[in-house]
This record gives sequence, C-alpha cells and structure tokens, in this order.
Amino acid sequence: MHSQTLDSSDLNGRPIRLTRRGVALLIAGCVVAVAGEVLGSTELRFFGLAMLALPLVMVLLKCIVPPRLEVTRTVYPTTVAAGDRLRVVTELRNTSVFGVEPSSYADIVTGADRSHVGGVLPAIATRMHPREGRRRRRIAYSLNRMRRGVRQVGPLLYENIDGLGLTRRVHRLGEITPIEVWPQVHDVDAFEIPALRSGREIEVSLGRGGEADDVITREYRHGDPLRRVHWKATARSGELRIRQEEHHSEAVGMLILDTSDCGDVLHDDAFELSVSVAASVITRLHALGFDTELCGTQETEDIEGDSLEDLRVTATAPLDLLMRKLMLLHWAKPDASSQVDAIEARVARTGNGPLVYVGRGFDDEAIELAGYGNPAIAVICADSPNFDEANEAAYAFQQAGWDVIVMNAAARDPWAKLRRMEASA
Repeated sequence: MHSQTLDSSDLNGRPIRLTRRGVALLIAGCVVAVAGEVLGSTELRFFGLAMLALPLVMVLLKCIVPPRLEVTRTVYPTTVAAGDRLRVVTELRNTSVFGVEPSSYADIVTGADRSHVGGVLPAIATRMHPREGRRRRRIAYSLNRMRRGVRQVGPLLYENIDGLGLTRRVHRLGEITPIEVWPQVHDVDAFEIPALRSGREIEVSLGRGGEADDVITREYRHGDPLRRVHWKATARSGELRIRQEEHHSEAVGMLILDTSDCGDVLHDDAFELSVSVAASVITRLHALGFDTELCGTQETEDIEGDSLEDLRVTATAPLDLLMRKLMLLHWAKPDASSQVDAIEARVARTGNGPLVYVGRGFDDEAIELAGYGNPAIAVICADSPNFDEANEAAYAFQQAGWDVIVMNAAARDPWAKLRRMEASA
C-alpha cells in the first residue's frame, strides 16, 4: 500500500500527478537512456526508455480510466445539541468495470474536536464482482462535543494511488451535509426560578378607589422596588401592594444576554457557556408556563446576517425559532450600540415575571434592572484569567439586589459546581 497523509491542501481535490517514486523513476530512466546512448548500449537505451515510459503510461491509463465511485452519506441526527453524539455512515460503491486499489480517505468535518476523520479503505472490487460486499465499502464513525452553530460533514477526500505507486490523485466525493448544533440545555434547578401559582396567570387584583384610577396591583415580593408601591391600595388592604404597569395578567420571563464583543478570537468559552445558560433558562421558563423574551445587551447579527431582535415566544408556542436564533448567535462588533435602555422600557411594562441576566462580567447599565425582576437572577460566566474580575462583578450585582450565580467557563464541567449568592437585603 503506497499512500501519504491527506491534508487541508487536498480539500478541493488534486489532479493526477506523479508521486516521488514516479518522478524518481522518470529521472532514473533519463539517466539510463542517456548512459546507453553514450556507451552505445542498445540494452541500456531500451531499459532507460522503458523506465521513462512506465510513469507516463500510468498517468495516461489513470486519465482514461479514473475510479468511478458513488458516495452515499447518512448523518443522524442532523440537528443535535452541543456536546451530543452524532453518527455518520458513508458508503462508497464502485460503478466501474475496473477495481480500485486500497486507498486513504479523509471525511472533512467542522465544529468538532478534529477537522477530519480518516483511515485506509481496502480495495473495492469491480462492479462485475459477484459479491455485493466486495463492490462497496462502508465508513462509520461518531462525532462528540460538536460546537454550537451550523456545521458540516463532507466532502470525502479519496486518495487514489496506482498499484505501482507512481501516480496519485485526490478525488473530492459526495456533497456537504449541513448539521445544526443547537445550544446545550442543562438542568437549572439550582437557579431557583419560581413556578407560576396557577397555570400561566399571575395572581392580580384591581385597586378600587374613588380617589384614584383603577390599577392592577399584586402583593409585595422580595426585591420589588419601592417606587412601584401603590400606597392607596396598601392602605386599604393593610399590606404592601405593588402597581402592575399594564392591565393584563400574562407572565413574561425576560432573559438578557450579554452580547458584547469578545475580541479577535474565533471561539470564546465564556460566551459559549453564556449561550448555553440562556438556552437552559429559557427552556425552564417555558416549561413553567411563562411567555419568554430574549434580548441582547448590544446590537448584533447572527451568522446569517439577521439582527438579534427582541424575540418573544408565548408559553404555548414551540421554542424552535428562539433556539435556532441562539444557535446562530454571534457576539456584537466592538462599536455596537447598547440596547439596555430599550430593554429597561420593555421590562418596566412587563416586569411581572423572572428577569435573568447572563453575562461575562460587570455591566453598569444592566445592573440597575434588578428591581424589575421577580426574582432578578444574574448568572456570571467567566474563564480562569478573568475569574477575579467575575467575582467583583458578582459582588456588585449582589449589592444591587440580584441573586447571583457564578460559573467558571474554564472548568471541565462548569455546571458541576455553581456558586450562588443571595441578594443583599
């Protein structure tokens, strides 16, 4: 078996060319033929010409009769969560009357721990062979820990070297199979997000008084800002009542994701953990019966060029659209403008449910939103080099009234150990 390692330079295939052995034989043939001419030896001259002709004949034969291979690839599933296992089965079938020599292959993959899966296939028999199993070969492998985003499997690079090892051609076979890798969803019991008391409704009551307009109020809860206390309703009921700023009773769980720039890098562990946390929290909110809304702190676009608009999903609708948005999400450009003021205006209108901020450090604008959440939870995700800074940010959020959870993105399993800090009284 004469082969060499396939690499990224072979990605688009390579036309037929002589191997080192073929080039060496060509040079040796020239030397022998010239020596025969100088020495007047017919035998040497003939032998040298034969050595010259052999590589050229092999090139001609391979051009006239190239391998004819059909590729069928099955990938399942084609939509996975980051970290889940993907199974790939690729089958090569020979449709030529000529057999194919043992050859190296490399199946290109993106978004995985390795850039390709390679090996050596045994010879593939002619299509005339009576045994079906000899006319085809199968490549099967699994991919673990795929990274979030739109990834691909394929094409298959197939290296064909003739039996004498004189010529080499790399074929690009099969189509690219796209794979959607959604954010990984984890259990967030430790975040202590409260369930609704009755279906999808929040307990509300109308304040009725001749001196004031009718408003919607509810009982005071820990963390509610005093500016939203309805004092007349409080005086009538004998307990603190909080003003509902809209006359409806739908419960909205708001998630604010830090989309600020991560610098000139292709992958950022803290940002990826933040997206996973966001997906996990949204899934929990949805399961508890909340309408869910996703906002980014900075204006940003996903990898398809669409902006991350404020995306709201009702409690009865599927989360597919929102999860796909998180799959495609990329952090904002360095000069992107902040959207926190606009977020505050929306939270003030629908501030009757949980508010969860997921970020990578201190955010002096978002930190002031604690009073709108019931509860207000801040999840700080940081890697080891910035862990001290993350601790300072966590303390600042806690002092502002947030329940704070600190996660280390550089840990082997960031979800295994969560550090929770209760909001300051």
